[in-house]
Amino acid sequence: MTWQPGKLGWRLLPGTATALVVGLLFKLSAWYPLEQLSYQALFRLRGPTAWDKRVVVVVIDDASLKALGRFPWSRQRYAQLLKVLTKADASVVAFDMLWSEPSAEDTQLASAMEQHGRVVVAQARDDTGVPLVPTPLLQEAAIAVGHILKHKNLGNLTQQVDLQIPEQAALGIAAVQSYGLVQAPVNLPDLKQPFWINWPGPVEEATSYSFVEVLKGQIPPQAFKDKIVLVGLTAIGFDPLNTPFNSNPATGGVYEHAAVVHNLLRQNPLHRVPDYWLVPILLFGGPGLSFFLSHWRFRLRFGSWLCLSVTWVGLSVLLLWVGYWLPVALPLALFTGTLGTTLLCEQLRMSALLQRQVKHLWQTYTPEVVLDNVRSLQPTLANYLQQPVLVQQASQLAALAEQLGRSQSAQAAIARSLSSGLLAADLDGLVWFCNPVAATLLQIQVGDRLDDHLVPQWLSKAQWQADLQSLKAQQPMSVHELHRGEHWLELKLEPLFYQPLTGETAGQMQPLDGLLLILNDITERRLIEQMKSELVALVSHELRTPLTSIQGALKLLQTGKLGTLPANGQRMLDIAAKNTNRLMRLTNDLLDLERIESGTVSLSQQCCQIAALLEQAAAVMQTLADEQSVVLAVHSVSANVWVDSDRLLQVLINLLSNAIKFSHPGGSIWLNAEFRTEALEHGRTIELKSQGAERSPHLSEVGQHPAPYLLIRVTDEGRGIPADKLEAVFERFQQVEAADAQQKGGTGLGLAICRTIVQQHGGHIWVESESGQGCTFCLTLPSHINHC
Repeated sequence: MTWQPGKLGWRLLPGTATALVVGLLFKLSAWYPLEQLSYQALFRLRGPTAWDKRVVVVVIDDASLKALGRFPWSRQRYAQLLKVLTKADASVVAFDMLWSEPSAEDTQLASAMEQHGRVVVAQARDDTGVPLVPTPLLQEAAIAVGHILKHKNLGNLTQQVDLQIPEQAALGIAAVQSYGLVQAPVNLPDLKQPFWINWPGPVEEATSYSFVEVLKGQIPPQAFKDKIVLVGLTAIGFDPLNTPFNSNPATGGVYEHAAVVHNLLRQNPLHRVPDYWLVPILLFGGPGLSFFLSHWRFRLRFGSWLCLSVTWVGLSVLLLWVGYWLPVALPLALFTGTLGTTLLCEQLRMSALLQRQVKHLWQTYTPEVVLDNVRSLQPTLANYLQQPVLVQQASQLAALAEQLGRSQSAQAAIARSLSSGLLAADLDGLVWFCNPVAATLLQIQVGDRLDDHLVPQWLSKAQWQADLQSLKAQQPMSVHELHRGEHWLELKLEPLFYQPLTGETAGQMQPLDGLLLILNDITERRLIEQMKSELVALVSHELRTPLTSIQGALKLLQTGKLGTLPANGQRMLDIAAKNTNRLMRLTNDLLDLERIESGTVSLSQQCCQIAALLEQAAAVMQTLADEQSVVLAVHSVSANVWVDSDRLLQVLINLLSNAIKFSHPGGSIWLNAEFRTEALEHGRTIELKSQGAERSPHLSEVGQHPAPYLLIRVTDEGRGIPADKLEAVFERFQQVEAADAQQKGGTGLGLAICRTIVQQHGGHIWVESESGQGCTFCLTLPSHINHC
């Protein structure tokens, strides 16, 4: 069987997610309360086992308190008990009570302890951690001292005991060790490891006698012979303890030590499954289980979960019989969570798939519904928003099916009424729609092949193939202006996508579904452009002659040969001369721009040394740079380029002039050129470094530049250009600030001329800048290595 990675991932995902959550909750001890409940439940399912008959508990119960008085008692009582137990030949007597405060009866009690010879006393710690040890006299009389520190968990239940702390062994360990001195030695477990209590059964089944009954001789001596006797409180309100079999009411803490002694004598402590077993449990019950559940139907899933859960509980009970505690709450939660998340994930996937498809259809085609039909849907939308999701989706689909038919007819009617020619075809050139204008101009109809009617009547075969390649690569398309009779027509191909990208997929490369051909009549626009050019040329020529005369007259007056003017008159003369010079520059720039754009000025390209051109431009501007106290630095590769040297020099001088005018005194300007081998694509970020700062270019044109190419940069440390002006500065009569024309000079046409010259060379020009951090003007030129 072959699995697809995507499907396998979805099958493993629910169990993996559940396993991660369950594992995290385990690390946070969130399962601890449930495991405590399962711990008690497992013992009750297992049932009680017999307490070891070598363990006898003498309890200070409510009857003893009633007969002998309020607790605490005089230590003389315990001395009396020891005398009885000594006569009964008890092997070991262990007291689960603290005698840390000296008493007048200590001597009598110590004497009784020495007479018996095998008495174990207890020690503990107070709330601050200070040890509470027996008085020196009693400690010396005892055979051993054992701690009675407890690990009480949820519900005052003790599950484990520290067999040894740095200062002392546990009371149960001390009692068994002392027992081994007079009876057969007992093998002890590793005292450094936690000791998990395997509770035998209810404390009522243990051998227990009341303290007062023992003192009064009501218990036969044979009951204590060769036994380990534990003495402790079980009266209500004193040292309460819950066990899996005794929780309501609770029993006394002395039975914890009795259970420890029982486990040590029987060699049957509880073995807890190590935490590292959690990993295979999580793998099996998480991704493993979800993998199989995802293949089965609901009944089989539910049956499998039930069978697995019952089997796990049964296995846990069985292992508890042999002394192993298997966790129950975590695996059951894992199995249940995996089943639930598998069902939920499946439902969510189905619902998400349906919603995604409906949403896609709704978002894609609802905008295409004509306005009247959209308005007619409003009551329906208001109604289905109050309905279940599936009903909403059905309502959406029904509304779309009804309205798209109307919308399709309406849009077709609109396309037929356009004054422009509109044609749609697939990538093989088969026409499936064309409006009357396109049909008339191209002499084409639906079902024809587009290239049969375009080539060679409208485009050459090379142009058609180049446009198709650019279209399939989703590169910018060329616009063809064609003269047909008395009309000028603009022909352009556009990509056609049946399903526009939206949401997360927006901006990604989308497969092309077809092409659109658009034909626009631009006759009127061409006439307007021709009239504009003629008007500009006429005005410029008519202005240049009088301006030249005015400029010459003003220069003559400024020399003083016609007489000396007063100070105010001289100032006005300077203003007139300055504005006349500006007007003359504006006229010359307008004429240059029109001649270049109209094509009346052709490029005189030749092989030039780029380093020499950069040095020449810097030399021309050096005087202006010195006046502004600006440093010019030139760095260039030594290579030949195929350019019009005069026009390129004009561009470089214009860029350097702008950089000098907007630089601060003491600043620097860098002019450098280098060859690049990587392709320069539209929209791609090119890393250009200027004084250690990285900037992203703002391309002023759309296109792709082939490699290799020449990259020229002019970088300054001036005030910079705001982001919203990075493209506008290349338009006519555009400056960063309105006051620049008066303060810095210039006509606002220099960068427009630069862009036109660079484009004529087949290059691109753009500017990179951040306001207040200077700017870098970049231009690229094809290398044309084969020409040099």
